[in-house]
Amino acid sequence: MPLTPPPLDDLDYATVETMLRERIPLVAPDWTDHNDSDPGIALIQLFAHLSEQLGYRLNRVPEKTYLEFLKLVGVRLAPAKAARTRIAFTLSKPANAEAVLVPAHSRITAKAGGDGPPPVFETDRALDVLPAQIAALVTVRDGLFDINGSGDAGPTAADEVAADYIATRYALAWDGKTPKLKDMATKPVRLFMAPEEAEHRVLCIGLAFSQLRSAGFLGARASLHLQIDQDEEPTPEAQVEAGATALSVVNAFAEGPPMVDYDYYRPPRPGEASGSWQPLTVLSDGTDGWTQSGTVRFDVPERIGPAPLTEWQEVETDLAHPFLEAVKTPVRDTPAEAPISGWIRVRFPVPPMIAVRSLSFNTVEAANLETIRAERLGRGTGLPGQALSFTKPNVDAASLRLISRDRTRADEILSWAEVPDFDAAGPEDRVFVLDAEAGVAIFGDGLRGRPPTSTELMIAEIYRHGGGTKGDVDTAAVAQPAGLPNAIEAAFNIVPARGGAEAESLETAKTRAPAAYRRRGRAVTAADFREAAEEAPGVRVARAHVVPLRRPHPGGHQIGGLDAPGLDMATEAPGALSVIVVPQAPGDYPMPTNGELSAVAAHLDTLRLLTTEVHVTTPQYVRLFNMQVAVRAQPGYAETLLRETIMDRLRTRCHVLTGGTDGKGYGFGAALHHADLVAETMRVPGVARVEGLDCLVDGRTPDDAERTLEWRIERRLVKRLTNCPAAGVATDVDRIVLLPDEVPFVDPVSLLVSVVGAP
Repeated sequence: MPLTPPPLDDLDYATVETMLRERIPLVAPDWTDHNDSDPGIALIQLFAHLSEQLGYRLNRVPEKTYLEFLKLVGVRLAPAKAARTRIAFTLSKPANAEAVLVPAHSRITAKAGGDGPPPVFETDRALDVLPAQIAALVTVRDGLFDINGSGDAGPTAADEVAADYIATRYALAWDGKTPKLKDMATKPVRLFMAPEEAEHRVLCIGLAFSQLRSAGFLGARASLHLQIDQDEEPTPEAQVEAGATALSVVNAFAEGPPMVDYDYYRPPRPGEASGSWQPLTVLSDGTDGWTQSGTVRFDVPERIGPAPLTEWQEVETDLAHPFLEAVKTPVRDTPAEAPISGWIRVRFPVPPMIAVRSLSFNTVEAANLETIRAERLGRGTGLPGQALSFTKPNVDAASLRLISRDRTRADEILSWAEVPDFDAAGPEDRVFVLDAEAGVAIFGDGLRGRPPTSTELMIAEIYRHGGGTKGDVDTAAVAQPAGLPNAIEAAFNIVPARGGAEAESLETAKTRAPAAYRRRGRAVTAADFREAAEEAPGVRVARAHVVPLRRPHPGGHQIGGLDAPGLDMATEAPGALSVIVVPQAPGDYPMPTNGELSAVAAHLDTLRLLTTEVHVTTPQYVRLFNMQVAVRAQPGYAETLLRETIMDRLRTRCHVLTGGTDGKGYGFGAALHHADLVAETMRVPGVARVEGLDCLVDGRTPDDAERTLEWRIERRLVKRLTNCPAAGVATDVDRIVLLPDEVPFVDPVSLLVSVVGAP
């Protein structure tokens, strides 16, 4: 039976008033007027009200005791999480400009929208904006064209090799505008002649920069940032590997990431007939061989230059130029042909299976945080357990630098260090514990951690604060810089800002605390993995579901000639489990990105047992489409409003986050009954009777090309969900039993509700 604590005081207003009225004949027999208008009765009612208030406060003691216990064991509310993005800076005339310094914590405000002030973002570090830009991206690929550079045949004409042209993976967009394929069909296409590299996958990066050494690019240390398809891809160091639908924390690159070679073009020296490609000294490659988003740092060679015109060929072609994603290029008044000042070449040993979102210099990380400097927290008292408050809550612990000035020591400056607790602190250790959500610094008791004395002034030299869901904005929404050098023309975020979350509520913390102490830093049971996935840092996971003893289908698995994503339910996998992640995102079928799956997988990897095989994957959505609902309305209800209400109720009932009987999300693997949809329709005020309700259930890809989900192909035939299945018709059913990784959603495009008049 549940442990229900008894109330400490069960006397309420009515009980106390009744008891006092019953005692009147015993203590005051002459008191015969018991109406509410009597002054004595008014006093009785007042005392009954005060007694109820005292009882209410007394009954709150167990909850307060519980909260004090949570404080005692170190449970604190989690602070708000700041949304993060990457900002790109552009110069007005990069080919003629000089390097410009953008200080750390420079502010860029998002565009106004919604209630309240727009969110403010700050750069995490200082950035040297180099006077360079990406002017051209050119690929060389097997089958794209056949140029051998030797023999009598010569280069093959471009119009003779049309079949393989669409395989090119990279293209260029001016000023971030995506060109339409139909507009590019008859434009000249520039092909870079690199006959000796026909067996490699090659990307040539054309740079435009000032060739004056005083401009600050030649010989400088440059950072070239690669952004892959809008999100951070998994890193091999985190022991995760990207698949079509799943990330496994047990399979990483068996032999390390692929080695990528970097070269630069050196123009011919005096007396040389032609230039040559020289190895580029790369200081660090944060992309792990172009397998993830990251930054490549290198020293710009002083001899880098353009390729001579004899190595280029202009051709006219009717081929549609392939384009995957826009590459933001800071160019104004784009000329017909981009000026190339130098070339860098990237050679891939294996085909790069990536879609590039952005490739650019001059980018820096930014967060939805604001900086406060030199804030005085007050003087110490020398007493144990002192607590000093910051002016702002939700403090970013990584940015906090706390110091003290002692007036008895000629204002000597002492630094203080943050610690998770005082267990390892000594009497003279200058340490403190930070309650980031409340914005409070707590000091030791003199035995474990030295408390500040009355002669010490505590100062927050610098800290950042902020966060929240308002910081989640789309690409190019953070585009209003303030206080930047005049040479900076624009600043904008090249990827959406994501990861913002509000501060933890008290009720959430009370629920989280028992689970945290039950896990003790380890995930063993299915509930442990589910709770840990929902608490993954940096990801807004709305819901997680664990399917034990199952792993995703291997790559290339097909049913009926079509790719079949999802879990392999036919094969038991001892020691394995799959975690299905549903993000906090709008829409009828929220899908996690590769970056979100990567973050959850990396977090679970720190908690799993060594022998546990964990897979993090996406939900498989079963589409309810061509739903036709016919209802009869009660008198006085508008048909339009009734129709919209029914549509909203059905979509909500079958939603992964708001569906189900409890409103917390439709259950994975639950049965979908026709009667449930009818009952939900009948609950709508104004519905007198449901005349009919039919829909089709399918896992196939819808015709809407914008939907990029991978649909389940487990069922070979489309099912019709109806109240009266036709005899002998296998596709007519009155219920659908979903697989453990499946959840339904209603396709609103094909949902039709018809309303007839009142009976």
